[in-house]
Amino acid sequence: MSNLTIINPTSITDAMLLDTNILENDYPEWSSTTTYATAARVIKTSTHKIYESLQDGNLNKDPETEASWWIEVSATNRWKAFDTSNSTQTEGAASVSDYLIYYKLQMGMSPTTSVAALNISNPLDLQVIVTSPSYGEVYNETFDLRPMISASDWWSWFFGERTEITQKIITDLPAYYDSVVEFSLTGGEDLALGVLILGQQRIFGLGIQYGARIGIQDFSRKETNEFGDMILVKRAYARRASFDLMILSSEVDSFIRFLSSIATIPTVWIGPEEYEALTIFGIFKTFDITISYPNHALFSVEMEGLT
Repeated sequence: MSNLTIINPTSITDAMLLDTNILENDYPEWSSTTTYATAARVIKTSTHKIYESLQDGNLNKDPETEASWWIEVSATNRWKAFDTSNSTQTEGAASVSDYLIYYKLQMGMSPTTSVAALNISNPLDLQVIVTSPSYGEVYNETFDLRPMISASDWWSWFFGERTEITQKIITDLPAYYDSVVEFSLTGGEDLALGVLILGQQRIFGLGIQYGARIGIQDFSRKETNEFGDMILVKRAYARRASFDLMILSSEVDSFIRFLSSIATIPTVWIGPEEYEALTIFGIFKTFDITISYPNHALFSVEMEGLT
């Protein structure tokens, strides 16, 4: 099986966001002179968060500091693509003929080699353009994300179910300092994007071994009422994976240092391309390295995806 690729994301700041078509007007901006009722919602563009009032008579209580008066709901629609939740989605905005999610980002002095778009809904095409201030446009690729047939026979072509593409990972961006990355995702009316990751990739190992394990942790609730009826409360779920990887002995120390540096940072772990489920956005739960051979070691890891 293929090597292990890890994308260490670059944290996106206000200064890096040069342009976008996604407005930040989910709710009114919080005002210290407005009295809010219970369940009233506001945003603060300084934090890019949505807040909900917990009490009536909510006057001059800053949502950032007054936890007894406000609860944080989520990031705003513009910034949901850059939060650490894969289940919250940035919704596309209507354009000329379809719906569009567009971001133009100044990546600074950290060369960007990878883009990962995860939890996509109803996409058509994705375009990535990279521009260098010294060399001009150095990358311009468009990818078809239309649903694919799940089988190769004629009946399936005309009548079979189409499988929607829910993620796209690009790992061949040229590395330039101070580059500008333009991300354009087009689709239908329900176009949405869970997470947009831009960062540098690191490749380790001699191949993930067969026997990799994939699963999910479902946070839905099952309850039984007084009449014995089963009530299901649907909630988010997170992917889980565990696998073994053979690595060179010369990689062991640098690999441990790298993993220690990302211990609390959500990263993108990419396994074999033929298994989308082996792409995990999350953190590792545990890992072990066994010095099995003179020139090789066995790396075992258990991954926890983020909802």
